[in-house]
Amino acid sequence: MLDPTVIRKQPSTIFICDATLDADHPLITYLSTKEFIIRCIRESSQAIGRIITSAPDIVLMGAHLPVAGAYDVCAAVRPYYNGLILFTGQSGDEAAQLLAFERGADDYIILPASPALLAARITAHLRRRHGAADRSGGRRIRAGELVVDATRREVFLANRSIDLTTIQFELLWYLAKRSGRVVSRDELYEAMYQEKYNGFDRSVDVYISRIRQQLGDDADNPTYLKTVRGVGYLFIDKSVRTNLSST
Repeated sequence: MLDPTVIRKQPSTIFICDATLDADHPLITYLSTKEFIIRCIRESSQAIGRIITSAPDIVLMGAHLPVAGAYDVCAAVRPYYNGLILFTGQSGDEAAQLLAFERGADDYIILPASPALLAARITAHLRRRHGAADRSGGRRIRAGELVVDATRREVFLANRSIDLTTIQFELLWYLAKRSGRVVSRDELYEAMYQEKYNGFDRSVDVYISRIRQQLGDDADNPTYLKTVRGVGYLFIDKSVRTNLSST
């Protein structure tokens, strides 16, 4: 796992944005048994204000919210909302998945998927998000002008704050802790989702690409994140210095 974590005890709130779901839907029924607080939003026009003002733990963009509306909502709330945004879709179209990540999504889950599987993915995301902060204990990595601070969950480059999503931060931290070692895509995927790599999911590559963009790191001549073709990724900065309470 990216960090051994424990979900906080109070129920987590999920906003489900989907035009077709009602209280009797199997997904809502199942999530309710797992002690989630569920709120449904049927219209994309209502979603932006409610997400920003209520700040739920997770926003689940359903398959039946108009696609353009879901992407627009994600892009609109991301500058003001630091929670998790998960897309669900009945298409394995890579372009649709890439667009969701570009608009600020943290994950894209291809349907059909059972309520149990969706709940497991949600739980895995919450475990990383809430537990990593609780157990971060004074950990900081400095590599040249780059500082990754797990205590405050902040990244700075040349004293400039870098805005990363939750998973982007966790991936950068995971790789930085393993500076000098090639980390496979399989390992990164399993650390993110706590399940075996399925062989076709491109989310790891998309996250790495977004981190590079935020850091201004050239994929062809990288300072921090190097692609090792056919294997995975390497945090390459040789000046890395750490202050770790745990690894």
